[in-house]
Amino acid sequence: MFVVPALLIIAAAWWFFAELRPVDANNKNSVIVTIAPKTGFRDIALQLNDAKLVRNRYMFELVVLLAGLSKDLRAGSYELSPSMSSTAIAKALSKQAPPVEVTLTMPEGWTNAQISAYLESRGIGTAEGFMAATNATDSRTILPDDRFDFLADKPSSVSLQGFLFPDTYRVFPDASSTDVIRKMLTNFGVKVTMDMRLRMHEKGMTLFDVLTLASIVEREARTDADRRMVADIFWRRIGIGMPLQSDATVNYVTGKSLLRPTGSDIEADSLYNTYKYKGLPPGPIGNPGLSSINAVVTPTSNTFLYFLTDATGAVHYAATYEEHLANVQRYLE
Repeated sequence: MFVVPALLIIAAAWWFFAELRPVDANNKNSVIVTIAPKTGFRDIALQLNDAKLVRNRYMFELVVLLAGLSKDLRAGSYELSPSMSSTAIAKALSKQAPPVEVTLTMPEGWTNAQISAYLESRGIGTAEGFMAATNATDSRTILPDDRFDFLADKPSSVSLQGFLFPDTYRVFPDASSTDVIRKMLTNFGVKVTMDMRLRMHEKGMTLFDVLTLASIVEREARTDADRRMVADIFWRRIGIGMPLQSDATVNYVTGKSLLRPTGSDIEADSLYNTYKYKGLPPGPIGNPGLSSINAVVTPTSNTFLYFLTDATGAVHYAATYEEHLANVQRYLE
């Protein structure tokens, strides 16, 4: 006569432990859960249920009560996953929340000013502090314990723009501007290898000149093939004493993003205006990616001397100025 109650107890126990299983044992993707101060364990259970991290909010509450943790769950940001059981989550929330890293993505071509504004928007330091750090004439003044041999090629009169490698980084919320700069410079040293730098030297190029031209190429072309073509055109223009006439450099001076700068824009008196001044500008107009750097080091030889980029990003080439004017009328007017 004890068979039925025993079966009921077994069924209840099976159901109880089934409800405590992970939502998805194979899903180890991180879910950041932020518990606000003074949040009760029942509200936490509801929050976890809404985030699909527990199977049953009431079972989670029961686990917390049975474990005596109802007053021990702490505020903070926690990195959890659906592969964790209710018991594991309860124990995790009863410990001091470790700092959760912030993921930062800096696209190719961004200027130091764009990076600084982005970092401030993500709560990493201030834009003013980042700009001040990148304007240091010697990196050892902001990173005294670090040595970056590739910076020896940088004139002391220019900032670190060009050397802050665009990529995705993870930092802690309390990271300083110099922490971010250290990561970006270290990454530059890894990505722009010594072999690449030796190849530049063999071709009579300096790293600084390569970065300066690569930053322009980055803004002028969108594909690897076009970058290599445009890089060759720019090198040949320099070789024959012809101004680079890069719209990207004019936009850098004016702060605009026009496909075709105005006549007054082109007259702007700045050494970065490559319509007005021949050769390379004083330094990079942004932080180029690896594709643009490689394009400048190994350009695609061609016979064109002019090009333009239309609104779709397509590049149109011309061998003569007359052909170029025809392209302007066709694609930009």
